[in-house]
Amino acid sequence: MDRTSEAKNQPAKYDLEGEPTLTDAIGALLCDFPGLDEGEKVAFATLRETGGMAMFPGGGPVVEDERRSVTGRVRQVCRYPFAVLYRRSGFSESARASAKERLDALGRWLGGQPVSIDGTAYRMAEYPALDGGRKILDFSIEAPAYLYTRDDHQVETWAVEISARYENIFQKN
Repeated sequence: MDRTSEAKNQPAKYDLEGEPTLTDAIGALLCDFPGLDEGEKVAFATLRETGGMAMFPGGGPVVEDERRSVTGRVRQVCRYPFAVLYRRSGFSESARASAKERLDALGRWLGGQPVSIDGTAYRMAEYPALDGGRKILDFSIEAPAYLYTRDDHQVETWAVEISARYENIFQKN
């Protein structure tokens, strides 16, 4: 059996100790997005029935790669998937296009790409420092913004799926 097949048969490993750190850091980054309206915040896993924005974590921070040295140093590369949902009622056709662009711009901004908001260019300068030997490497859009739901009262929820990739370095005996 080759090593690739062996890895596929292994159960997924998670960086559960890092989840609160990543959740807090990403939540703070989302609230710093220059495309938010004045006073608007991105809530954690709570979305009002009538509107707002919220971050919903995916299945937890998965360890994608792990390397151990003979000295006991471990370097993990992990992926933390999450979605940002934007809900509002009374979307016109242009407002729908704007909602999609806003969420896609959020993903691009997190990924370090320049975005233009109201004629001004913005770019993420650097990712925040994390504790516990963790460091954000990058963000990527896993699924561009799309209409997630529309209820009977024409309240629409738009979503963008994003992943943070980070490294976790620690010493293990």
